[in-house]
Amino acid sequence: MRRWLFIVLAFLVSVQAAAFAKEKQADVKEEGARPAATITVEEMERRWPEQDADADVLYVKVKDDQVEVYEGLAKDRSLRKQLILQLPNAEMLRLYTLNKATYEQMSKMLLDYENDNTNFNGYKIITDKDLPRKLDNGAQVYRFWFMKIEREKASRRGWNVPIGIGIGIGGHRHHGPWIGVGW
Repeated sequence: MRRWLFIVLAFLVSVQAAAFAKEKQADVKEEGARPAATITVEEMERRWPEQDADADVLYVKVKDDQVEVYEGLAKDRSLRKQLILQLPNAEMLRLYTLNKATYEQMSKMLLDYENDNTNFNGYKIITDKDLPRKLDNGAQVYRFWFMKIEREKASRRGWNVPIGIGIGIGGHRHHGPWIGVGW
């Protein structure tokens, strides 16, 4: 009887923990990475000479003449991941920054996702770096790009693994002992 009580209690605790994790994940998704501003390409290029190279600012070119400005990505991995998840799929997105730390962290994260073949809701990441562009004031604009490409298969494995496996041991006086495995 105690064993059953323990099993039921463990099940209830795991259900509660899963519900809490799902609720917390929904809160994070709603919050997301929000652009500080949306500007044109010309405005972005006008800002570069005036901008401090230590400013943690990332420019993401999402359309032909539309650039979203994000701040605070160098030190916040979860914010970088949220940004990658919420940016449009199947479009090549160009990223620009004057801050070397922002460039290194963002490009390293994208390269890790590409090398690990990480699955983003049925999409995989491809990325590459361009040569930095030197400005007249001596600063460098670090340039790189990435794209989310739809996968041919939803899973990286060629076969599906069952979620649960059951093992039973029993016996009966007329049928003898038995062991069963199933899923």
